[in-house]
Amino acid sequence: MEVNKDEAERCIDIATEALNSLKLEKALKFLEKAQRLFPTEKARALLDLLSKNGTSPRQGVPSDFSGASRPQQRWNTSDDPKPEQKPPDNSRSYTADQLDAVRRIKQCRDFYEILGVQKDSSEEELKRSYRK
Repeated sequence: MEVNKDEAERCIDIATEALNSLKLEKALKFLEKAQRLFPTEKARALLDLLSKNGTSPRQGVPSDFSGASRPQQRWNTSDDPKPEQKPPDNSRSYTADQLDAVRRIKQCRDFYEILGVQKDSSEEELKRSYRK
């Protein structure tokens, strides 16, 4: 059902976080739920990945991850680079006028000052100033 697609994606996200923290049972639970709600290739691939690593439903931690002396492995299922690997965005997404407006607004003490009207202004003047 198309209705459950968002919930299935949310379950996949929860399962991915569980995989990152090596909570395989929780990940398996949410991946199965995602498949029941709205079958997707991503959920199927993650379920296959879990089964290939030696865990079956409700079995618990696979033998690959039970060694305490081995370094922990993180699961990276997204194709996006990590935030620290993304190139810095040096271009500004705002203009100098917008920056000046923000600075002016932040210096104002109340809404009347932001709108540029007196505190005893009529409702019509407030509405006119607000529309500007």
